[in-house]
Amino acid sequence: MQISFQAFGTYNQIMAEVDCLPLLEECRSLCEAIEAKFSAFQPTSAIAEISAQAGIRPIAIDEETFFMLKKAQDFSNLSKGAFDITIRPATALWGIGKKGNYVPVSQDLEQLNELVDYTGLVLDQKNGTAMLQKAGQQIDLGGIAKGYAADRARGHLAENGCSSALINFGGNIATIGKKQNGERWQIGVQNPLAKRGAFIGTIALTDQTMVTSGVNECFFIRDGKRYHHILDPRTCRPADSSLLSVTVVGNRSIDMDALSTALFVLGPDEGAKLANQTGCHALFILTNREIFATDGFTKMLKRKV
Repeated sequence: MQISFQAFGTYNQIMAEVDCLPLLEECRSLCEAIEAKFSAFQPTSAIAEISAQAGIRPIAIDEETFFMLKKAQDFSNLSKGAFDITIRPATALWGIGKKGNYVPVSQDLEQLNELVDYTGLVLDQKNGTAMLQKAGQQIDLGGIAKGYAADRARGHLAENGCSSALINFGGNIATIGKKQNGERWQIGVQNPLAKRGAFIGTIALTDQTMVTSGVNECFFIRDGKRYHHILDPRTCRPADSSLLSVTVVGNRSIDMDALSTALFVLGPDEGAKLANQTGCHALFILTNREIFATDGFTKMLKRKV
């Protein structure tokens, strides 16, 4: 049994091996509520209000919003800015997927350097507020909202007796238990240079999550150069880290969502260090088509013959 729906700018599926359609529909509603609450495009949301009042005043936020902002801030700090919660001005300027083959001029990109700065977010837990220090700064939770939704959906299903399910939110995979036949869920690792569904191999998951960030999902080619949607917050340009994709495996989807982006920006060497530091397993596919993986991922991967 499964349901499919659009949210977070992508196609989502939840599949359960037991009859629990009402639960699946509740997960759909849960995800739609999360999208509405944390989207940068909802003018009435706290996220939009924080951005609108950047450099002016702090905004009162609830506990869930504080949790999301703190999680994004923590990964911004952990990755030393390779993941940056304030990337929104850069993603808006590039508009990859929305502006054709538009490439911003260097002067406009340089002006963003002061705005894309995660240290400008001030969270006050005692007073329950958040503020961006510089006028023009904007928050974007797109890098973790989908992972958070996958975690919430998985938790809702498990708490209500669903012991076998697969959640796929645009390639953000989360699993509950094993399949009813006792086998673990077999998940394909996408070949970033091939059509969707062409895998370099598979891994078997049980109560784990897998997230991939790659150049194949949203990009354009201009003058022979590929411009993809994963921006390096330190340059405000598409990350030039010698990578085509990064796949990470761990326990929490929200964490893997942020880490897949951070590791892609950092590149294979620094990315592998951060992966080992955080206890996740990671696989890097380089632009020369070589594959590099941490020891944990190497043990999990069953290569396609």
